[in-house]
Amino acid sequence: MGTDRQERAAARRRARVERRYVLPDPELRAYDHGVGTLAVDGVVEGYLASVVGTITFPSRSPWPWFVVVWADGTKEPPFEDYGPGWDVVRELDAGFLEHHGPSVVTKRGWLGTTLREGPRRVFEFAWLPEDEAAEQWRLLRLSDADF
Repeated sequence: MGTDRQERAAARRRARVERRYVLPDPELRAYDHGVGTLAVDGVVEGYLASVVGTITFPSRSPWPWFVVVWADGTKEPPFEDYGPGWDVVRELDAGFLEHHGPSVVTKRGWLGTTLREGPRRVFEFAWLPEDEAAEQWRLLRLSDADF
């Protein structure tokens, strides 16, 4: 029987292995300039757009960045994902995204503008076909600078 310290170390190792996710497409081609819908009960509330760069440390791998654009055209700040956990990619591949609702802009004197995130929600997610994604990219006025 191991010590508490050994048991905790073994639990951490098991958790790391369980968090690993094997990418169905190791290059994440569908994610590069991809656009998908974010819906609740079948009603589209916004879009998730993504680009893919390359992270070089600790090893060379794809580095997806995401931006949520709500139905009214407002954009959330960008966020990223990376392995071995691939938390966002794992959710999207499963057809959902747990994210917050629209942020509210507040002004605070000399501190400038701040965002207060909306409540956490689970959105249904579906990629748009490539031609529709390209058109939606244009309609949402997205550029690589948004990421």
